[in-house]
Amino acid sequence: MTDYEDNISIDDDIYSEGGESYYTYDAEVEWEETKEQFNALFSLVVFPFVGRWLGKKFSFWLWSRYSTSLPNSSFLSLQWLNDIKRIAN
Repeated sequence: MTDYEDNISIDDDIYSEGGESYYTYDAEVEWEETKEQFNALFSLVVFPFVGRWLGKKFSFWLWSRYSTSLPNSSFLSLQWLNDIKRIAN
């Protein structure tokens, strides 16, 4: 054996295969892990909070827009509750 062959290790095969280095492979693996983490972050945290916030804004807007057009004898009106109290007394 020559001195050159003594210095060759198993890891050298990783560096020389296909022209791609170990660092490129490592960067690709880290990028895939980062994409999975962003996917989990958005699907488990960001989207539910944004949906909840938009749902509340829409429901308040809808209530304020159509609550004025409800009749006074509505089930939710205070006048209806006062009429029931007066009948009960």
